[in-house]
Amino acid sequence: MELLSLELNENENHEVFNNIKIITNLDESDINIEISSTDEGNIRLRYFTDNRINKREYIENIIGKVTKLLIEYTKLESINILKESYFYFDEDEVGNIISDIENEIDNDVKIKLIIKNKFKEILERSTLINLNGFINFRLKFIKLYAAQVVERCIDSYLMKKEYMDFISIIKLISETEEAEYDLVNVMYTNNKIQVYDKNMKKLTYISNMELSSDLVNKVAYDESVINILLNVSPKKIILHEQKLDKGNKEAVNTIEIIKKIFEGKIEMCKGCKYCDLL
Repeated sequence: MELLSLELNENENHEVFNNIKIITNLDESDINIEISSTDEGNIRLRYFTDNRINKREYIENIIGKVTKLLIEYTKLESINILKESYFYFDEDEVGNIISDIENEIDNDVKIKLIIKNKFKEILERSTLINLNGFINFRLKFIKLYAAQVVERCIDSYLMKKEYMDFISIIKLISETEEAEYDLVNVMYTNNKIQVYDKNMKKLTYISNMELSSDLVNKVAYDESVINILLNVSPKKIILHEQKLDKGNKEAVNTIEIIKKIFEGKIEMCKGCKYCDLL
């Protein structure tokens, strides 16, 4: 009993044809595949089975594989747009952006559902589907979607790059300052990050140092805490983060920035009398 047939042409879409193994390697042993050539020069994949009882399940299996193939096609379309339109990025930068593109598309449940449903609509009308035609006429929106994904991933990459540049500069500043304190404590209390000396006296230094205003707008963090730590330039920072509210983005980001800037000076509190009082 035939389940469905797919046709595709290598010359029309290399991205799809080169990933043909996705739709020929099926997990279900009861599904047989017959591969042949048509008079038009297409490759035809005919899926059939002797098990009538599980027909619907087998078709869903095949649809899942086709959806996966088309998701790979979407990723390749995005990568092509990146390389053709944003050629000024170097090899390492392109690699980082491609990784972000693939992750975003892989985790986009909505686009998978849209592709899957559109394929099902065609399958209701005919059990013979030309994949190249399906892409060209039913998935026209993929190019626009791919371009939007690329733009978002580039924006995200540039923001992360700016963030890391910022951390590097501030870390360099901290390393050139003379240590005024042997030890300070950083704690989460009263819904914010606070800095205390070794005797648990709160530090409230005011600094004239101006950090990146652009970064403040993009990444929520407590600039005053970073300023205090840069001013006192401690030899050791004890982080008391057991009671840290993970939902407080500003506090979480501030702790992460502290860990990056003062790497090698951080000691994690595993529980103390001060933590118990919070």
